[in-house]
Amino acid sequence: MSQWHDLVVEEIRYIRDQQAAELNYDIEAIFERARRRQKQSKRKTVSFVSIAVTDSHQARTEAR
Repeated sequence: MSQWHDLVVEEIRYIRDQQAAELNYDIEAIFERARRRQKQSKRKTVSFVSIAVTDSHQARTEAR
């Protein structure tokens, strides 16, 4: 039985590996690049972490 290959997935993995190699596979540098590109983008982003923190803070404030 031969293994099935998805050409799109293979291309994405190839590009991801190329980009990671440019940064010596340094995960902090990879995330910093992603954050910088996200900030430069004009698209709206959502942060579920900040929502959870805000809700938690509000619940503590209301409990007082």
